[in-house]
Amino acid sequence: MSWICVYLAGNSIPSMAQDTFEADSHQRNLGLLKDKVRLVKRKDCERYEVAPIQDQLSFENGFFIVFHACQLLAQKNDGMILVGVGGPSGAGKTVFAEKIVNSMPDIAVISLDNYNDTSRIVDGNFDDPRLIDYETLLRNVHDLKAGLAVQVPVYDFKSSSRTGYRTVEVPSSRIVIIEGIYALSERLRPLLNLRVSVTGGIHLDLIKRVIRDIQRAGQEPEEIIHQISETVYPMYKAYIEPDLLTAHIKICNKFNPFFGFQSPTYILKSFRNVTVDQIKAVLSQDLEETTEQTYDIYLLPPGEDPESCQSYLRMRNKDGKYNLMFEEWVTDDPFVISPRITFAVSVRLLGGLMALGYTIATILKRSSHVLSDDRVCVKLDWLEQLDRHYVQVQGRDRLVVKHMAQQMGLEGSYVPRTYIEQIQHEKLVMAMPDDLRTKLNLNVDLVSSPKEVFFRTSSDGVPMRHKRIRRSCLTCVPKLETRRV
Repeated sequence: MSWICVYLAGNSIPSMAQDTFEADSHQRNLGLLKDKVRLVKRKDCERYEVAPIQDQLSFENGFFIVFHACQLLAQKNDGMILVGVGGPSGAGKTVFAEKIVNSMPDIAVISLDNYNDTSRIVDGNFDDPRLIDYETLLRNVHDLKAGLAVQVPVYDFKSSSRTGYRTVEVPSSRIVIIEGIYALSERLRPLLNLRVSVTGGIHLDLIKRVIRDIQRAGQEPEEIIHQISETVYPMYKAYIEPDLLTAHIKICNKFNPFFGFQSPTYILKSFRNVTVDQIKAVLSQDLEETTEQTYDIYLLPPGEDPESCQSYLRMRNKDGKYNLMFEEWVTDDPFVISPRITFAVSVRLLGGLMALGYTIATILKRSSHVLSDDRVCVKLDWLEQLDRHYVQVQGRDRLVVKHMAQQMGLEGSYVPRTYIEQIQHEKLVMAMPDDLRTKLNLNVDLVSSPKEVFFRTSSDGVPMRHKRIRRSCLTCVPKLETRRV
């Protein structure tokens, strides 16, 4: 058999040997991960639990270690093995538990969501720990440990009510996973052989929570974000985060919800001068032509470096109406590719987002002459603070966008950066437009350079200027007046 050689950086490695090397390397990595799992005898009984692992683990590595830890616990202990999977809302706890179940036969999963008792709700706070029906939960857990099948409540999110019960049998694996935001709470910890925390960071958790609650409960995005800022996040800081410090295994889930988007927008941008007549010459006869003025408020997620962040939140004002955009762009020179989720909101939401730790990185004022047909949208942009003209060709079909841009004579002049990336690249200090500062009633100090935002933080990680926001003003902001160009 002849070997095919693959050349990398001047070295030839036989492909078969390379496959063997990679397989051996993978096995060594798995072996190193297994070595992290160590059982210790509990002080209060004769059972074993997992010794805490100090390092934070990726989702995949964490899955492998939890899987291996469950096997060891089942071998070393008699009776039921209880695993708690806790973390903030939207972090991926349910997905993690499902992944364990799909890989290990006959595991029982109990979701704390099903133990919500809505008769205990105070001020619409669905994340209050007092909402959990611990009496039923603990009775179910103790019955499973005693070898008895249990009746687990079924909770409906759309009606916010308990709609019935389902039977959970004693699993032959003797492993029961309890997952939920309070799965590592003080009332459950003494029962758990393994405590696992799953976190993902405020920004991605926020996006995943919004998408999930729209699908699961039919809520409006603004309602969800208001709920997160007013109750979910404060409850997390007060009750959930301290519990997560007790986890034996800490997992950071960096799953990006944008990865699932199949229809992004392809953008070609140029600083070359193009006339309206040139654009009309390549568009179809039934084109639409408008002018618009927009204010784009770029919000830096908590803890992100403004010089490298690629996942800003953007709040756009256009014609007096606001839209919140969850977006993340990638560059495939010369294209900027931007998957995006857009929701109509009110400006009141700005205060809630800043309460979560988002900071205003910059605000761009843009005047555009827009021409579009059923294939592409072409924008002639004037950015006041940058003092520059740009032309953008946007569309869902990459090849069509490229062809149309070539027809306009843009080939060779593309700028493969978003406007916020251009600011990052040039390290520009953006002044807030005076008219916007006045109408939003924001402090003069509120917007400065993005780099300054990153470093001006207090010891508790909250941006200093966030503490000076006149939030009461943000809740009564009038609509911006816009004028046609």
